[in-house]
Amino acid sequence: MKPNIKFLRLTFIMTIVFGLTGTCNFATISAQSHPRKINYSDSCSPVFIRKAQHIIDNYRQRTGAPGIAVAFYDSGKSCLFVSGDQGDSQHTPVTGETDFAMGSIEKVFSSTLLAISINQGKANIDDPAAKYLVAGHNKKVKPNAPFWNVTLKNLVTHTSSLPRKIANQPQRIGMNLFRDKPMDNGVIQFLDSWAPAYPIGTRYKYSNLGFVLVGRAAVTLGGKVYTKLLKENITGPLGMSRTGMLCIANPPVSGCAVAYEPNGQPSKKMPVGLWTTADDMLQFIEANLGVLKPSQELAKAIDLTHKKLFKVDSVHTIGMGWERWYHGDSLLISKDGADSGFSSWVGFEPNKQRGVVVLSNGGKKPEPGMLGKRLLSLTELQH
Repeated sequence: MKPNIKFLRLTFIMTIVFGLTGTCNFATISAQSHPRKINYSDSCSPVFIRKAQHIIDNYRQRTGAPGIAVAFYDSGKSCLFVSGDQGDSQHTPVTGETDFAMGSIEKVFSSTLLAISINQGKANIDDPAAKYLVAGHNKKVKPNAPFWNVTLKNLVTHTSSLPRKIANQPQRIGMNLFRDKPMDNGVIQFLDSWAPAYPIGTRYKYSNLGFVLVGRAAVTLGGKVYTKLLKENITGPLGMSRTGMLCIANPPVSGCAVAYEPNGQPSKKMPVGLWTTADDMLQFIEANLGVLKPSQELAKAIDLTHKKLFKVDSVHTIGMGWERWYHGDSLLISKDGADSGFSSWVGFEPNKQRGVVVLSNGGKKPEPGMLGKRLLSLTELQH
């Protein structure tokens, strides 16, 4: 049965009540697997709302972003902030249901799918990644290629020594993955001839290529195309009905934001991967905090993605796609994203049971992570 999701919103006219621009909507989510109901009396405090909305509006004005949506969760209290518009010609206001391209946040969705298969015993995280990579016509990496020394763990921690992308590749290789098409044979050809620039597993170096391969491994192990795996294992159980390839469909669904480049013009590029909304990402944050548990299998997989797998330095470690940051005794698990003018950031603190997601469709030098961290620092206003 499809989860019953209800949204109860109270819209504040900030110019009247607080002397600020913008609106704040309270998002209340109730699902079969998550029966808790959030009422106005136990949602975010007015002082927090006023300060947070002011910061968000200033951020949008400073960066010149057309629109921003922010979902915030703190120990049972949740609220949604919006500012600006979708970037369309009608200047449609942003809501909690506006879809934004999530960029590299999609990496933690891919790693969660992989974690499900690992927990099911279909693979071990120390297995060679090449074992699970198959291109068109059943083409695989040559047995004697150095890439066979790259493990699934190396891919999910960005310690594979792979480059960020394949040079001189006209097509962004993630397109076929998210559009449920076979892996291009050119990827296998590249891996056949690739040699690591430094010892595998010894250094953190961000690689988009590496995480496309994570998605490919998840597809092989799951035995289904990417979007079907995603819906059956993550977005469906969590009630994330507006997360996926909706805005890439022909025709796209309504409510998709239009991204703008730093020069103030609409982006001519098309995002490669997944789209999502602030409402949906609030569900994802709650699942990662252990508040929302639609199934034991998904909860265990999410927990596995959080585990420390590689140490970058004294304050920075890596899980399965997640960046882990230590601030004293507090752990912040986060992931940022950017694609074709869109920018995003999601972060949560398990020990403090709070998290935030920032989704934006453009602007000059967007820093969604800095905005998200600043909002997390305001939680003392909640208590």
